[in-house]
Amino acid sequence: MSLVTFGKKWEITTKEEYTKALEVLDGNEFCARMSDDYGREKRERAEIDRQRAEVEEQAKEKGII
Repeated sequence: MSLVTFGKKWEITTKEEYTKALEVLDGNEFCARMSDDYGREKRERAEIDRQRAEVEEQAKEKGII
């Protein structure tokens, strides 16, 4: 688990990359929810949602999901 990396661009070309990206984002979300600063948590969760949508869109375009 790690903190979210703002502005990260994912390159999803395989099922393994898709699965790994979702695992990383799930860990990021867990860390964000542990924040003592509600504003920071909201910013991080918004970025995670953006990245998750990007990952899923790429996976759909490639026929992975």
